[in-house]
Amino acid sequence: MLDARYRLIEPIGEGGYGEVWKAHDPKVDRLVAVKVLSEDGSTDHDRQVARFAREAAVAGGLSHPHIVTVHDFGSALQDGRPYAYLVMELLDGKPLTKVLEGGRLPLPEVVRTAACVADALGTAHQAGLTHRDIKPSNIIIGPNATATVVDFGITKSSDARHDITTSGVVIGTPAYMAPECFNGSFDHRSDLYALGCVLYEMITGHPPFTGTSWHLINQHLNEQPVPLLRLRLSTPSELAALVTRLLAKDPADRSASAFEVMLALREIDRRYFDENLPTRGPNRYARCAVSPAIAAFGAVTQLRLTDRIPCPACASTTGARGTEGCRSCLGTGEVSAETTHRIRIPPGVRTGQRLRLKGLGWPGRNGGEAGDLFVVVRI
Repeated sequence: MLDARYRLIEPIGEGGYGEVWKAHDPKVDRLVAVKVLSEDGSTDHDRQVARFAREAAVAGGLSHPHIVTVHDFGSALQDGRPYAYLVMELLDGKPLTKVLEGGRLPLPEVVRTAACVADALGTAHQAGLTHRDIKPSNIIIGPNATATVVDFGITKSSDARHDITTSGVVIGTPAYMAPECFNGSFDHRSDLYALGCVLYEMITGHPPFTGTSWHLINQHLNEQPVPLLRLRLSTPSELAALVTRLLAKDPADRSASAFEVMLALREIDRRYFDENLPTRGPNRYARCAVSPAIAAFGAVTQLRLTDRIPCPACASTTGARGTEGCRSCLGTGEVSAETTHRIRIPPGVRTGQRLRLKGLGWPGRNGGEAGDLFVVVRI
């Protein structure tokens, strides 16, 4: 038992500065992943604990289906030794590093996995956060090529007060680092370069550059990777061009945003790959106004959503032309339908905070799961 609460079941991997365990939380009766950092006597231990706390604060403030959910952070004494720990959702999947052990991935899986990562990065970047360590081991692959980004421990915030890194120290993993990172300069485009490296590896089976750390630094700064089409001829030209753009040495020559990359990947998926496969439905967004009292103390409230649906009297599909003279839809083919959902407003909610409701978004295609509903709070 860790901190008299979490029952550690078995180790499932290692993440930045910590061992990750599958665990059970009896307080809410759910399985979780617990990353544990023990006192190792090193002079850098305090900084590692600060990194743990940073990961808890950053990931805990993001709500997105492709970003790991953080439940708790704390410290405890176990057999006389101090431990810091981070409690996260237990993901159904395995690291991309394990998936890549079988070689390069099918191209549809490459595109859909990268689109998930780009979607997650877009949300982090909107919040003013740069991940700085996008690599296969920090991407968990779930069913249907869905991907979740983990390990926000070295994330850089636009708020300098939260930056715990040290000037002059290389932060990240050299095989996936943008050229500007070696000069201590980071922004959201550095994450896009790392995503380009991951895309290249999923397509070819190996990163764009290999070798010792110093070899990697020189290659990232001065050399171009082998063209994708020379290594995998079946790669769509648009995908090869996107990867080349992401791997540009000058950040100004890369894509403007992660959301732009996500849209490009989805268009490649739509144009080149089987649309009959089940796909997850789009997320849905709504606003919810609450009183200052509810914002402070929390409550369960009702959220009413209005949709346009096919007219049951004269139309069978959305957008179909209705029957002229229909009293229900007045010939438009669609009528308004209202649904009501009970949502829990947590205490201490802030204006602009997004609450995530799983499975209440738009329906998936061909039997795919529904998207999520994100409720933006207004006080």
